[in-house]
Amino acid sequence: MQKTLVGATLILLSLSLPAVAATNQKYQVKGQTADAYFYQSDECNYTSVGIFASDNVSKNAPGAPTAQKGAYIYYSTYNWCTGEGSYGDGFATDVNFTSDKSLKSAALNGTFAVNDYSSGATKNVDVAVMWTGTGDTYRGNSHSHYQGPAFTSNYRYVGAHSDAMVSGTITSEGKNLVENLSSFGSLSSSNSGSIEIIRK
Repeated sequence: MQKTLVGATLILLSLSLPAVAATNQKYQVKGQTADAYFYQSDECNYTSVGIFASDNVSKNAPGAPTAQKGAYIYYSTYNWCTGEGSYGDGFATDVNFTSDKSLKSAALNGTFAVNDYSSGATKNVDVAVMWTGTGDTYRGNSHSHYQGPAFTSNYRYVGAHSDAMVSGTITSEGKNLVENLSSFGSLSSSNSGSIEIIRK
């Protein structure tokens, strides 16, 4: 009789407890990137120009995949002898960026509207840059898992990286900003994703 009462009590308690709901949040992104840096310095002058370009596809479930292509550019100059300098940067999505999945080559062509913060003006900068992969390709992967009282999350990453030679022109107001500058660059690919389970 006591066992029957205990069993009935447990059944009533389970029926009276609210149902535990769980929500899943999934995110994935994969694609190619390339970066290039040009620089020069002497007793008085320092010049630096950088470019970062990417072509990715991301998906935030349950939504549809979204293509994300764009490039960022900056330039910086400073003269220690006179105290004069300039800095500008800009981002563009309507660029032509292609990258070999084997990280052997990439190319970026496009026009950027760059904000020149020293003068307050907006300048057009034309970019025609090519990357050529050099040396070994380094590959890696990682995975992490976290768990708490009301959540569980998993993250994974698979990627590759290669150094690259850089050539081409970056032109503003008829002047090639990277003429006679030293340079280095890299090519990368990645595929990563995460899932988070939240229990309410």
